[in-house]
Amino acid sequence: MRAHLERQLGASVVVAPRSRAAGRLRRAIEDVRSLVRGARQADVVLLSEFRLSHAPLAWLVARLQGAALVVDGFVGQYETAVDDWRRVSPASPAALRFRVLDAAAVRCADLYLIDTEPRAAEIVRRHGPSATVVPLAVGAPTWATRQPPARPHDALRVLYYGGYIPLHGVDLVVDALTLIGARRRVEVVLVGDGPARRAVEARVRRAGLGDRCTFVDAVPEDELLAHIARADVVLGVFGSSAKARGVVANKVWQGLACGRTVVTQRSSALDDVRCAAGGLLVQTEPASASSIADALVGAPLAHQAESPRDVAERLESVVQRSYDRFTDHLSALGPRRVHS
Repeated sequence: MRAHLERQLGASVVVAPRSRAAGRLRRAIEDVRSLVRGARQADVVLLSEFRLSHAPLAWLVARLQGAALVVDGFVGQYETAVDDWRRVSPASPAALRFRVLDAAAVRCADLYLIDTEPRAAEIVRRHGPSATVVPLAVGAPTWATRQPPARPHDALRVLYYGGYIPLHGVDLVVDALTLIGARRRVEVVLVGDGPARRAVEARVRRAGLGDRCTFVDAVPEDELLAHIARADVVLGVFGSSAKARGVVANKVWQGLACGRTVVTQRSSALDDVRCAAGGLLVQTEPASASSIADALVGAPLAHQAESPRDVAERLESVVQRSYDRFTDHLSALGPRRVHS
């Protein structure tokens, strides 16, 4: 986002680094000072993801400077703690606090950023904000480039990577593997760690799938490409939350950009991605292990898949169109200097 602001708008972007001081109070004081210093002469204050609790403060500083406030709402506090990680009960005081902070971030913004059209519509439905809510596609990172398929092989190689959060629906994938049975030889590599990993490993053992599943610890991002290159299929998300039904996961963008078939649950958020990816994108019915099983049984091996050679460029066009809309809205605020 910062690169886009500098290249497309010629903006001067000043970044206020997060304080690493010991002690919560000292960090808070240093964060405030950094924000105030950085926002001097700014036309726009941009509040980054993971910082929604700072929205009221960012709003105050922006108003004192006569600046507009843009909030990146990609990672909401409620959906992360309650829906994604399920660390907090929906009926708890903490959940209420997260709801209030998320709502305040929307109300404070002059421009609110989210990643997909369905999630933007949900923000508008729930909060009725005066701010414009703009979907800004995540896209694939620069390292995710088309990979030649591995040498011909027999078993379908399936890759999962992530933190085993409920959003990903890994339990449903295990159920799907059970349903596949002898219909097809499938080998799954699961890369990553998380609180639920041991429970998934135990579920795999109980289902007698130990010979089909290999668990690998989390790897640095620069090693992830090798895992994708070896795979025939990259798994997306299969969770039951509202976010799972409205998000396009990073791994979906990455797998497709690498020229791999991606299996993920159906969502209207995928409409533009589907047009760009063609047959590489396979959507399953929500909450259906049998649908996942059928998709894996029918998935081609990487060397047999009909993959558009320019799929990464097509996906980048989808991202660029969303950034063009963002530029139009941001230009209406008149920015030249942006504080992040």
